[in-house]
Amino acid sequence: MMQGRGPALGAALLYGTISLSMAFLNKAVMSQYGFNYPFFILSCQMILTVTVLEVMRAFGKFGIPKITMAAIKMFAFPSFCYSLHATLSLMALEGMNIPMYGALKRCTPLVNLILAVTYLKKPTPSALVITSVLTITIGCLIAGMSDPTFHGYAYMMGGLSVVLQGLYQTLVEQCGENQLSPLHILHLNSCISVIPFIIITCGKGELSAVFTYQYIGGKLCTVYQIFFGKYNCSCLAYFCKSLHLIL
Repeated sequence: MMQGRGPALGAALLYGTISLSMAFLNKAVMSQYGFNYPFFILSCQMILTVTVLEVMRAFGKFGIPKITMAAIKMFAFPSFCYSLHATLSLMALEGMNIPMYGALKRCTPLVNLILAVTYLKKPTPSALVITSVLTITIGCLIAGMSDPTFHGYAYMMGGLSVVLQGLYQTLVEQCGENQLSPLHILHLNSCISVIPFIIITCGKGELSAVFTYQYIGGKLCTVYQIFFGKYNCSCLAYFCKSLHLIL
């Protein structure tokens, strides 16, 4: 019994750790650095995921089936729910502080519970499980109502993302029952999502905005200046000139 709980507990701890870390990282990127380009961020995430999985499959590390039209049709709706959930989550995180964002995300189990019973036709959980989920949800609602930095639009986007996250997770659970491995699901989702994210990124002008972003633009100018200076004079002479300018 304990052996069966071990992997589930490890997966839950890993998910919680990564989820919390990503919230801090995304909040820092969008708020502290002003990099508010959610579709570009999601495009990079999908491209990186597909690239890593394809490289690992090429080296024979993963036995991921090839993408077929039947698989795309089967996973199109779960992928759409994930993409919309991820987008709304970033939009919500922009206007919310991390504790409230984390609290709002804790409402997802209630959506999972409802969909498991109504959509997956699973038995109703025990009274203890239902009470625990309701207690967490009510606590999250109370925390949100007492938030001094309450932002209605951000909370609305966050609420919609919670519903979509619960729906996406339920659909993934159903795919798992249909003998699809986690890596196959991850590969399918990334391959399906990457094209729409890239199209929206270019359509919204985020790609061109990224290249004019102050930090990236500054870094590119600095790199160009360094190479231009070293091309026209020796490294020692370039260093001496730079030191003279500083002093």
